[in-house]
Amino acid sequence: MINELSAAIIGASVDEFWLSFALACLLSLFSLYLFFRYLWRYRVMQDTPTALIRSAAQGYNEFSGVAQMLPGEPIIAPLTKAACVWYSYKVEEKQSRFVRGRSRTTWHVYENGVSDSIFSLQGSTGKALVDPDDAEVIHSVSDTWYGSTPYPSAGPGGFSSRAFAVGRRYRYSEKRIHHDDPLYILGHFKSYSAMELPTKHESLAALLRNWKKRPKELLRRFDKNNDGQIDADEWSEAVVIAKKEVDESVAAGLDNEQDSVIEKPSTGRKPFLISATPEAELLKQFQYKSYLALLAFFIVGSAAVWGLNVRF
Repeated sequence: MINELSAAIIGASVDEFWLSFALACLLSLFSLYLFFRYLWRYRVMQDTPTALIRSAAQGYNEFSGVAQMLPGEPIIAPLTKAACVWYSYKVEEKQSRFVRGRSRTTWHVYENGVSDSIFSLQGSTGKALVDPDDAEVIHSVSDTWYGSTPYPSAGPGGFSSRAFAVGRRYRYSEKRIHHDDPLYILGHFKSYSAMELPTKHESLAALLRNWKKRPKELLRRFDKNNDGQIDADEWSEAVVIAKKEVDESVAAGLDNEQDSVIEKPSTGRKPFLISATPEAELLKQFQYKSYLALLAFFIVGSAAVWGLNVRF
């Protein structure tokens, strides 16, 4: 077989040889890139201890917990219409064309999208919001099915009378993370109670400005002598009540466990990873993938060098 491959290399045209050589070099370099990428993730996961949400330091951290939907309007996956905390989807259109007298079928992306809606991570000591924008997400559920319309008339496993219609066919793919799925997250932790909330003085000033914008409501609450205006004593009472409301609001904010967010690090050197796969399994996967990528680098690179020697 080696002799046949050598003969094919020698007999190839100049353009075919150099094109094949360039592709082999690119594949070898890409394998080397994947090796460092997987090895870097493996090292970051190993070197980053798991933090508790309640006591986590500001900055890059590792967390584990359970995915939770936030109150209010649910996140709905576009293709299956399933409620979830995160989704990505893709609709592909099958296209056929003739190349050198042969029919060749390819799938082209018709539409795709990724959820960027915020959800919650329930840890053992509290909750934190998760902003999945620009995260590398490893899903828990993946569905792929086919139909004859750009948008599926039935979900995966469901019967659609139009699925067998004559015409263009479509492939639907959807990946999701559901409510109560266990999560492992690497990302930047930021506490709003420590960094973003206004001071008491700022909150008091804002509350009083808001009251002044509604003079009728202000008169109804604090015009004790009903003379149609707020005198100095009545305004002093309003300020005292405003201070009390601000103090109660601050106390409620301190008691609120969900006053922090996990988001993409400001620098791209560290990965932002949201995974439904446990940390131990992820470590094994990244380690094996790094080994395979390094092996591919040596095999493809050696093949390129061998082909160059055979040719010349």
